[in-house]
Amino acid sequence: MSLKRKKIIVTAGCAGLGAVFTQYLLEQGAVVIPTSRSEKNVQSYREQLEPALQENCFPELLSLETQEEMDLFVNRIKGKYETVYGLVNCAVCRDTIYNAFELEMSQWEKHYKINVFANTYLSAQVIEKLMIQEGAVVNISSFYSVNIPDNRVYDKHMIPTSLVYASSKAAMNYITKYLAVHYAKNNVRVNAILAGGIRDKDRQNDYFYDQYCMRTPMNRMAEIGEFNEALRFCLAEENKFCTGQLISIDGGWGLY
Repeated sequence: MSLKRKKIIVTAGCAGLGAVFTQYLLEQGAVVIPTSRSEKNVQSYREQLEPALQENCFPELLSLETQEEMDLFVNRIKGKYETVYGLVNCAVCRDTIYNAFELEMSQWEKHYKINVFANTYLSAQVIEKLMIQEGAVVNISSFYSVNIPDNRVYDKHMIPTSLVYASSKAAMNYITKYLAVHYAKNNVRVNAILAGGIRDKDRQNDYFYDQYCMRTPMNRMAEIGEFNEALRFCLAEENKFCTGQLISIDGGWGLY
């Protein structure tokens, strides 16, 4: 499943899970355009890579806060590259929410603005203007988009995944299927990866980790690189009959 020389945009691709995806795609020979809203990250990201990977990595500044900024980004990419093959929507808003039923409208608006509207708008603009009769969009969703968080996993020092975040990812799942149908005529595939919980020793205490593992059939959390092959599957031309799918990578969490 070759991605060699395929031009792929990865939003939020200069940090966190997005940076893992960027490096993996570069290792597969793709030409990767990772984005960041931080000019500092855009300027420094390439230098963090091995020299052999730097030549195919072209970070770009992108804020998903306004349509104007997204339009400018798409036009800039069109001017530089004319077309792209892939888009990985990894950018996310996930603010800490302490009480789901004391949410202010501004908190809903902030999450839905990025996780729903911006990802949908950017996808449509990239497909319409940068993908010429073929391409693949991969939305990075969450296993909590189809599962209600088990509050027993969390102790009093941790906040369960919020209603507003999880519901925005559920909306992303619907949009994945909608865009898959709408753009099938363009030979553009749209799929989503529903990522399970990733081990993070700096943010997760022992109680949470033990309870989470007990709740998961595979008895562990995901390592951050374990979504890479699912990403390649969704992007690869060999899988061009696969579209509109929600692919759960959650260690079996959703089976209970």
